[in-house]
Amino acid sequence: MKKVSIVYKKEDKLIAGTAKQLARELPSVFQFVADPKKADFIITLGGDGTVLRAAHIISGQNIPLLAVHLGGLGLLTSSSLEELPCALESIKNKKYQIDSRLMLRVQVVRKNKIFKELVALNDAVVCKNDIARIIKLKAFLGEEKLGDYAADGVIASTPTGSTAYNFAVNGPILPIHSKSYILSPICPHRATDRSIVLEDDITIKIVKGKDVLLTVDGQQTLSLTSDDVVKIGVSKEKTSFIRFKKYDIWQLLRDKLGWG
Repeated sequence: MKKVSIVYKKEDKLIAGTAKQLARELPSVFQFVADPKKADFIITLGGDGTVLRAAHIISGQNIPLLAVHLGGLGLLTSSSLEELPCALESIKNKKYQIDSRLMLRVQVVRKNKIFKELVALNDAVVCKNDIARIIKLKAFLGEEKLGDYAADGVIASTPTGSTAYNFAVNGPILPIHSKSYILSPICPHRATDRSIVLEDDITIKIVKGKDVLLTVDGQQTLSLTSDDVVKIGVSKEKTSFIRFKKYDIWQLLRDKLGWG
């Protein structure tokens, strides 16, 4: 018997009611468990934000997600509520694939020690949390200086997150299973500052700015001090999704963004 947990958008009463009904009416081959970390797989009910929250809840557990679209744009979700019974039947019969996604390792170094380590499925953002003043950052690849940024901040985005905040600042879209990630400036002062695609670890240092924040997947935030260093690279950890057909990001973008 497979153990199933449900992560849902709690602030939406309709979705919350749907989640409770689903927990009661799961097919007998599945057992509902309240703790997502004890499940064999997790059903998410909501939009992409709910998927990101679930990914952080089970970080490091290697538990796959069945993402059901009940929210907004839904680029991470792959099934509708109407398709859920068929999806569960396919899981029962082991007729599915696992879609593993690259994540970023995000370390905050404070006083020469790792103060905090997080993982990101979508993105890690170093940005200002103040009135309309730019912050100044330096980025390094190893010991080599990559560049100076006078901007509202920078976004380090995974291939999965390349269609999120990165896309909003005109960053490139990466193929979903690319092994690279993107560094994009947010409202840079110089018009020549552009997104770059990276594979190696980067180090970000604060040169000037107060109330600077690190935000990971819009789920976790940490206030940075002026002496903090943020190190970002590809994590060994993955987020896994249950799929029943090939995930086609380009078709999704044509459908959801009206690309034709």
